[in-house]
Amino acid sequence: QQNVIGVHGARENNLHNISLDIPRDELVVVTGLSGSGKSTLAFDIIFAEGQRRFLDSMSPYARQFAGQLEKPDIDRITGLPPTVAIEQRVSRGGGKSTTGTVTEIYHFLRLLYAKLGIQHCPESGEAVVSQTSEAIESQISKLQKKHKKLLILAPLIRSRKGYHTDVAEAAAKKGISQLLVDGKLINTADFQPLTRYKVHDIFAVCEHVDQALKLGKGHCSALLDPKSSQLETFSTARVSPVTGRSFEDPDPHHYSFNSHRGWCPSCRGYGTVTAAASSRTQKNHPYNSELEAEIHDELIRSKSKNDELVKVPCPDCEGSRLRRDSRHILIKGHPIHAINRLSVSDAASLLETWSFTGREKVLARDIVPEIVQRLHFLDQVGLGYLHLDRSADTLSGGESQRIRLAAQLGSNLRGVLYVLDEPTIGLHPRDNVKLLDTLTALRKRGNSLLVVEHDEETIARASHLIELGPGAGSTGGKLTFNDKPQPKHYAPAVMKEDYPRRSLPKVSAKTGWMKLTGCCANNLKNIDVRIPQARLTVLTGVSGCGKSSLMRGCIAQAAGKNKSKSPNYKSASGFTKIKHTFEVDQTPIGKTSRSCPATYVKLLDSIRQLFAQLPDARTRGFTASRFSFNNAEGQCPECKGNGRIKLEMDFLPTTWVPCEACQEMRYNPATLEIRYNGKNIGDVLRMSIREAVDFFSSHTKIHRTLALLNDTGLGYLQLGQPSPTLSGGEAQRIKLVSELTKGRKSVTKAALQNNHLYLIEEPSIGLHEDDVEKLIDVLHRLVNEGHTVIVIEHHTAIMAEADYIIDIGPEAGEKGGKIVSQGTPEHVAKSKTSRTAPFLRMN
Repeated sequence: QQNVIGVHGARENNLHNISLDIPRDELVVVTGLSGSGKSTLAFDIIFAEGQRRFLDSMSPYARQFAGQLEKPDIDRITGLPPTVAIEQRVSRGGGKSTTGTVTEIYHFLRLLYAKLGIQHCPESGEAVVSQTSEAIESQISKLQKKHKKLLILAPLIRSRKGYHTDVAEAAAKKGISQLLVDGKLINTADFQPLTRYKVHDIFAVCEHVDQALKLGKGHCSALLDPKSSQLETFSTARVSPVTGRSFEDPDPHHYSFNSHRGWCPSCRGYGTVTAAASSRTQKNHPYNSELEAEIHDELIRSKSKNDELVKVPCPDCEGSRLRRDSRHILIKGHPIHAINRLSVSDAASLLETWSFTGREKVLARDIVPEIVQRLHFLDQVGLGYLHLDRSADTLSGGESQRIRLAAQLGSNLRGVLYVLDEPTIGLHPRDNVKLLDTLTALRKRGNSLLVVEHDEETIARASHLIELGPGAGSTGGKLTFNDKPQPKHYAPAVMKEDYPRRSLPKVSAKTGWMKLTGCCANNLKNIDVRIPQARLTVLTGVSGCGKSSLMRGCIAQAAGKNKSKSPNYKSASGFTKIKHTFEVDQTPIGKTSRSCPATYVKLLDSIRQLFAQLPDARTRGFTASRFSFNNAEGQCPECKGNGRIKLEMDFLPTTWVPCEACQEMRYNPATLEIRYNGKNIGDVLRMSIREAVDFFSSHTKIHRTLALLNDTGLGYLQLGQPSPTLSGGEAQRIKLVSELTKGRKSVTKAALQNNHLYLIEEPSIGLHEDDVEKLIDVLHRLVNEGHTVIVIEHHTAIMAEADYIIDIGPEAGEKGGKIVSQGTPEHVAKSKTSRTAPFLRMN
């Protein structure tokens, strides 16, 4: 059949040898229960095979530098176009990554400011002017009287990659006997090729100023002492008319947080420092390389301990991340960090007003439209509220995904198959229409879309629906529907009407509430909030309205989860009754093949201890560590506890094959001889959670955690299933269970008066409607046990089942941050101004 992607004999993961045709140039949705095989079909087979074939078209030499993908377990795929994946994942950018850098908008801004920016003197505020070589010589002569070892330098290479042997040879021909290479003095004759892919700085050591200015094309520097790195820069074209100080020509590196030429030396481009370091600065403690290293080491230590180290905006750069000179280079009166602090929408509005003439017009012709176009694409996918300097690690999975979607809009490709993983996550129902219009625009350009999704509106807009099931895990992986969607597929789910929560006693007006006044984190407008204790509270509102700011920036802080010397609220009451606070956010769980559900929720620790207590194990002297597949004593020596062996195939994809020594059991024969109820430790890891619930029914501690995993709809997963094979929704629920088990361990008879606080961020991600009901049951069960549960959620069914709703908005960014309505779902549904109310009434 023409114009289809033909999938024949797919057996990857839990797929049952399925075959199907997927229409091209259409919006095709793949749906089904969590764990039914949706992501396996869309990503592990179709996307992976598309990428593998693209890499196969490269030369063997090029392929060795690219990440090789495994060939999926499938007979064949036909009609497959080039594939692009836009996955659901929290951004993994570095600590300095921002919205502006991950979208490359900030890279274009750096280029624009390097070409058109006008340097101003930080002391006087005056624009720089030209000066004579005689004036520079006079200034350097004064410095030589103070610094006897001063060296006059000419810049030859600044922040450029390469071997640079030609530069050294040219300098030698001009009579230069010494070079300063990356801060070290060497003889020109002894120059060795530098590291090719690392940026370098090379200066020529000159006899006099005129020689330096000639070699440096109007620029020279003075190294005050060869043992230090302190450089004074001079220029014939860039000098302050008031102070006489010279400045370098602007360069993109001068605006980079990752370059020593651009970053603020106090915070090294992070924009924040530790509170201790800040106090030292305020005591006029000069920052130096030793202190910088100390701050950096302190941050690394805190991250390794998973601590929330108290950090404050850098007092020197006020959080802008840039050195002082770079902050005083202006275009139209605006420094680059001021543009970077704007929201996407505001930045687009400002840059559209900029016009240039003459030489500036030629330079800006290609740069400004590129920036504005990218800003508009971000606005199209509902991200106009994001600020360009927003740290990338604070973006949700949905925001990160829509940023990548905006990048694809700007690519203007056609004939591509886009594979998307739940693009509606993190979106308020009102904003779904804008996103679906974006997907339709991609399709109209001549592209194909394959979307893994549960959202009813998305299914309704699809031209073709693929449903997998009927169950999950081993009971899923079969094709249950493959045709145009029928009305039943996107009819609103009928939710249960009567839950035990309805009979909960009335909340005491005086003692039954947690209260915060003056909440001001991020865009919150000094709001007062009250949250009922021992109830399910749902925070709602459009994306970017301030829900996460309230939960993580204020509530978690008041509960003692995020320590800070400067709280984001004025006062807090009612939090003393909270025994422990547990957070479930969207950060991924372990991504190595050694991580699995049993290790993440600490089940394997209890199971190992159980096996170590068995008579056979005690007789042989086996401790609990013997039953860890990461321990050399117990693991299979061939596969090192992986169960599979990785075969490197040079320019062919890496292949994993079952370990023949242990038959994928991970352990050595001696360890596998120890049995509990007829099963060894390898057998236990291969059990499904549902089987394990019955198997460990007599072991209360293990059974309790297994039952919780089963109750959240994860009974089909194997205890030892590698974490990388889990979907986003599965990983999220495992995190939820992990926090719930921590909470239950903390409950003692004496502590029953002190409830726990659970802060949960969008737990419905990746869940089919049937699984959402199971999730609601778990949330209500927590409330019935006396705990307080606060959930950020866009799923209308969960909103409708809340005991209390706090609706924030009315819009995103600066137009949000206020409480629009709060109360029971029935009360909020009557609101005339709430953006959530219409969808609650529909539910």
